[in-house]
Amino acid sequence: MKRDYLKKATPWALPGILTAVAVVWAVAAIGDTLTAQAHPAFAYSVAVLYDAVWLYALAQEAAHRRQGSSARLPKVIGWVFLPLTVGVLAAHGLLAGDVLAAVVGALVPVLAKVTLVMAIDRDRTRISPRAQAAIDRTRAATRDRIAVSRAVAAARADETKAAADILRATREAEAEAVTVTHDAFEKYAEVLDRHPLPEVAELPGLVSDRDLEALLSGGVPEGVPALGTGGEGSSGTGGGAPSAQAAKAANDQAVALLAVQLYATNPPPSKRKFREAMRAEMNARGLTGSWETIDALYDREKALTGQGGGEK
Repeated sequence: MKRDYLKKATPWALPGILTAVAVVWAVAAIGDTLTAQAHPAFAYSVAVLYDAVWLYALAQEAAHRRQGSSARLPKVIGWVFLPLTVGVLAAHGLLAGDVLAAVVGALVPVLAKVTLVMAIDRDRTRISPRAQAAIDRTRAATRDRIAVSRAVAAARADETKAAADILRATREAEAEAVTVTHDAFEKYAEVLDRHPLPEVAELPGLVSDRDLEALLSGGVPEGVPALGTGGEGSSGTGGGAPSAQAAKAANDQAVALLAVQLYATNPPPSKRKFREAMRAEMNARGLTGSWETIDALYDREKALTGQGGGEK
């Protein structure tokens, strides 16, 4: 095994030595030339980067040729850097006044390049054009599968992220809705605590627009039998007087409608005037109701309209 390793490494010995000498000489020449215009640290760092790019191109060219693939770009970079390096080494020797150093310095990278190309040609894998085409097709198919796999993985990641964002937004909206509902109930409870309605035995229900229209037109609201007429809930057969429960419901509904009518003034009446007007109209219409009921109706109308009455 050691003998095989030495056999493979021997053709690369001379190109490696010449390449190392050329790199060191180029770093020294470029750095020394640039020190006249820049700081030495910057000058020599530029020289090192220059030779690093050159060495990288040579290594890539060797790797591509060994596996039988195209090395077009590394070749181009290598051949472009070769005359530049030769020119820099020759110019550095001439500026130093040493023609021999200029000639030798210019020949070193040329010899390194030539021997390196020979070593690469000897070591590279020799295959037929048909085999190379098959290799290229396999590589292309492999690259395509890798690209598709990466695209699918990226799409799945985006889908998962979008689903997580939607779920988070939904949870935040639900939490905000619960918070708003809780705050509304808290404010509602606070309003009830600050402005409680007086406790009465029974308070007529809210008056709809249809009931108010029926009252103003002189009719009877739907669902409530007129006093003195027959109908559902009457105790007689066909034309008797209404029952006590129906009569009380009709009375309470009429009182509620009357409260709506008397309060709907601009500005609204004070509680004292409202009570006087309610009592007068109730007596005129034969309606009954306690002062507590009248006060409760006033407070309810005041709360519903959101307007304040006059003096109590």
